[in-house]
Amino acid sequence: MLNQQEFADLLQINLLALNRFVLGLVGNRFDAADVVQETAVKAFIHYPDFRAEAKFKTWLMSIALNEVRGRRRREARSRLSYFEVEQLDQFPAATAADSPYRQYQEIEASRILDDAMSSLPASSRHVLRLRAVDERDIEDTARQLAISVPAAKARYFRAVRRLSHELARRTRRPIRAALQVPHQA
Repeated sequence: MLNQQEFADLLQINLLALNRFVLGLVGNRFDAADVVQETAVKAFIHYPDFRAEAKFKTWLMSIALNEVRGRRRREARSRLSYFEVEQLDQFPAATAADSPYRQYQEIEASRILDDAMSSLPASSRHVLRLRAVDERDIEDTARQLAISVPAAKARYFRAVRRLSHELARRTRRPIRAALQVPHQA
């Protein structure tokens, strides 16, 4: 039968020695306090199993030593060694853009866009290339195509609409957000 008062008395007598022993093993008082507390809890739980063949102090110190060893094993498993960290620093961190799926999506989107562009009439392709790809202003686009500015605007907006419909047909969904049509006054 567990005699709680007897356990408390034995623990109190050996507490200072236990603190010193654990502090010597772990090196700092905060970790030592945690280990001492865990040791006391485990000793209390297993006190009914304590055989008086050994001294209580020896038994208590062996519980503390096992607790410190267990903590070190857990810490070693949970952190990388300095060498491993140094090796990891040699490799650049991967980003979402580096993922194979993302690369596939970009290639596929580019292929669909190229196919849709090639299906447009030449006049639509030219105006789209000048405005969207080469990023020319509307006056320069009109000059390149040898047409008036209002005609260049109309041709550009018709080309954007055709391309949008072609992309929607090829992907079976509307693509309005993908095509940013600049607002011209």
